[in-house]
Amino acid sequence: MSNPTQNQQFEEILNAAKERRGDLPIDTMIVASHLAQMRTFILRRGIEFYCEQDSYGARKPFLEKLYEDNMLEMKLDSVIDYFLCDGQGLFYFRPSGDNYQIMYFAKNQYRCYRDQNNQIDNVVLIYSFAVKGNTAGDNFGPPGINGGKKKYIRLKVFKDKIEQTVSNEKIEFEDENGGLPNLNNPGSTETLQNSLGFIPAVEVFNFIDCTGEANGRGEFDWLANQIMGHDDLVRNIRKNMKFFGNPTLVSSRPKHDIVEAGSETPFRPTISSQAGFAGMDRPSTKATAPFGGASPIDGQIKVPRVIANLEPTDRVSYMTPDSVSGDQNMYVKQYRSEIRLALGGVDDIDINLAQTAYEIKTLYGRVAATAEKKARSLFSFGLCKLLAMIIQHEEYLFEKSFNQAIGLVEPPVPLQEEFGEDMEGYEATMVKYQKAMAKFIKQREEAFNAILETGEIPEGVVGLIPDGSKKVSWRWMGEVFEEDTQDILNNSIVVRNLQELGVDSIEALKYLFPGKTEEERAAMLSGYPFRMVQQTQQSLNSFIGLLGSLYQLPHPQTPNLPLASDPNLDITGFLYRSLEFLRKELSYSGRYKPSSSDTDPSTLSDADRRRSELGLPVRDERTITLPGIDGTSTDLGESGAPGLSPGTGPAGFGSGPLSGQSMAGGIPGAQRKPEYAQSLPDPGSILSAADPDASGKYPSQLGLTGGASAAGMGPSGGADLRAPSFNPSLLGAGAAAGSKPKSKRKSK
Repeated sequence: MSNPTQNQQFEEILNAAKERRGDLPIDTMIVASHLAQMRTFILRRGIEFYCEQDSYGARKPFLEKLYEDNMLEMKLDSVIDYFLCDGQGLFYFRPSGDNYQIMYFAKNQYRCYRDQNNQIDNVVLIYSFAVKGNTAGDNFGPPGINGGKKKYIRLKVFKDKIEQTVSNEKIEFEDENGGLPNLNNPGSTETLQNSLGFIPAVEVFNFIDCTGEANGRGEFDWLANQIMGHDDLVRNIRKNMKFFGNPTLVSSRPKHDIVEAGSETPFRPTISSQAGFAGMDRPSTKATAPFGGASPIDGQIKVPRVIANLEPTDRVSYMTPDSVSGDQNMYVKQYRSEIRLALGGVDDIDINLAQTAYEIKTLYGRVAATAEKKARSLFSFGLCKLLAMIIQHEEYLFEKSFNQAIGLVEPPVPLQEEFGEDMEGYEATMVKYQKAMAKFIKQREEAFNAILETGEIPEGVVGLIPDGSKKVSWRWMGEVFEEDTQDILNNSIVVRNLQELGVDSIEALKYLFPGKTEEERAAMLSGYPFRMVQQTQQSLNSFIGLLGSLYQLPHPQTPNLPLASDPNLDITGFLYRSLEFLRKELSYSGRYKPSSSDTDPSTLSDADRRRSELGLPVRDERTITLPGIDGTSTDLGESGAPGLSPGTGPAGFGSGPLSGQSMAGGIPGAQRKPEYAQSLPDPGSILSAADPDASGKYPSQLGLTGGASAAGMGPSGGADLRAPSFNPSLLGAGAAAGSKPKSKRKSK
C-alpha cells in the first residue's frame, strides 16, 4: 500500500486489535477474529512449562512460581496479539530481589544487534512508565494513564553492563545521534553492572523466509490490501443498512392526511429564545422544541393510528428496499473466507458443510496445525530459552553460594592489564591460577558429592542444584475439543493392542497420554502390571512346556537323540527374552541427560566477570571482522598489510626475520584465513559494530568515545567531536599532554 491514508487505516486496524481499543473506526473483523481463533488454539486450556530433566524435583516448582509471580497466564493473550501483528518481539528478564521480572517488548520498543555468529551482542529497550512525584520537579512530563507523570526509560544491555537512562521527554531510537547526548532531552543516565554475564533476552520471529532472514513480517502485512478492501465493503454495507433499513411510507393520499403535521403537545419557546438568544451548537427554540423532538430525517415521523375517509382507490403501504443484495452478501462472505483461509484459519461463520462434531473437529485441524507452528515460534524458541537462561543463572548462584557456605575460596583470575608489559610474570601467574583452579574444582566436587549422600544442604545456599540438561519444554494443559469417554476408551484399546504386539509400554502410552514426558510415563508405570506379569508367565510356561515336549520326541534324523538336541531348535533365548521383558516392565525409571546437548547463551569469561566487577572494560569478547563493517575492505594478512605475512615488508618495517630486507624479497603471497575462522552473518542480521571495550578508544571528559581510526572521525570537513580536548583550563593540566591509547583487545 503506497497510499499514506491506507497505511494509516491499516495501522489503526492492527492497533485496535492489539490494544483492544474500541474508539477507532474499524468495520472489518477479520484481524480480531483471526487473533481470537489463534489465541484459542495457541493457549488452549493453558500452558505448562517444565524441565525435561528434574532429578531433584526443584525445577518444576521453581518454574511454576516464576509463572505465577509474573502473571504470565494473564499476559500471554496480549503477547500473542502483539507477536502476530508485529511479526517479532523480545522476551527479556531481569533479577528483581529474590525473583525475576519477565517482560515482553513489542517491535517498536526494542532494537536487537547481533554479531557475525548470530548471537545477541547488545539490546536497546525503550518504554514508558508513570511516576507520582512529591516535589514539583518530579511532576514534569505528560500525564500518565493511571495518574502521575509519564516518564521514559532506555536500557542499553551489554554482557558486562547496563546503561539506564530515565527522561521526562519521549525517547526515540533515532535520537541517539551517533552516541551524542540529546541536549533537549538530557535525562539521567546510570551505568549498572550486569551480574548475569550474558544478554538476558531472546528474540522471537513469526515469519522466516527460505534464506533464513527473519525480517519480522506481521501476520496480516501481506494481506493488507485485501483486508482494507473487505473493510470498505463492510463499511458500505453498513451505510446501506443504516440508510435503507427503515421502510418508506407510500400513499396515494396527500401527506397531511397520513402524517401528522405537529406534536400533540405544542412546545412553548423559552424567554431567552424570544429575546433572540440561541446556543452555538443547537438551533433556536423559536422553531424547534427546546428538548428535541421527532425528526423526519431519522424517519421518526408520526403516523396516526386511524386514517379515515379512505376511498376505494386509495393505497397506503410501506415499501422496504433491498439494502443488501444477495450477491453482495455472498461476495463479502466468500471474500472473508478466502482471507481467513490464506491466514491459515477457518471462518467460523462459514462452516456449512460440517454436519457432525467429528467433521467440525476435522475442519479445525488446519487451525490447530497453524496455531501449533505459532506456538513453537513463541514458546519453544522464545520463552523456553529465556527460562533456561534463568535456570542457568540459578545454578550459577548455587555454585557461588555453596562455595561461600562451605568456606571454599575461588582463586581470582589474573588480568593481563595488571602486569603491563611483564608477559612472563603474567604467564607464570596464569599457570599457578590453573593449578589452583583445578584443586578448587576437585574440592568443590568432593564437597558436593558429600552433601548429595547426606541430603543436607548447608545454610545460606540459594539457587538450584546443577542437574545436567537445562532444557525447558512446554505443553498444553488440555485440548480445545475435550475427548469424551469413548475417545479415551478407543485410545486405551490401541495401547493394549500395541502392547500385545510387543511395543514398549512407554511408547504405547503416548497414544493415551501424548502430553506427558517419558519420565512422567515411566513414573506412572511404577505400579504392578499384574496383567503383563500374568501374560508373560503364561508365555514362559508355554516355552517350558514346549521344551519338555522337545525332550520327549526323538529326532527324525537321529532317533537315539531327542528333538531338543538340534541347535536350530534351541528356545533358550526365548526364555531369556521373556524374563528380560518382565524385568523391564517392573523397573521403569527416568534417564539422566547431560548438559552437553544444550546451547547455552554466550556468557562472559571469568576474567571479563572480574573486569566488570572492577568497572573495567571487557576484553575477551569477539569483535566483528568482516570487510566493510570493521573498516577493512581488502584481503589482509595477519600483519595488517594486504597480501603480506607477519614480519615482511620494506626496510624499517616489521619485526620478523625479513625486517630490513627489500620489498621484493618479502612477498611470499597472501596468507588467507580458513573459512571456519571467519563466521558469516545470517541474512537480515543487524551487526553491532560498536565495541564495548573502551581500552582502544580516546575517551573525553564529556563522555564521548570513538575509535582512533578514520572510520570513526565523522564526515569530511566536520568537527572532530570524538577527539579529546587539550584545553588545560577545561580538563586540567594532566589532560593537555593527551593520553596514550591502549592496545585493542584480542579476538578469541
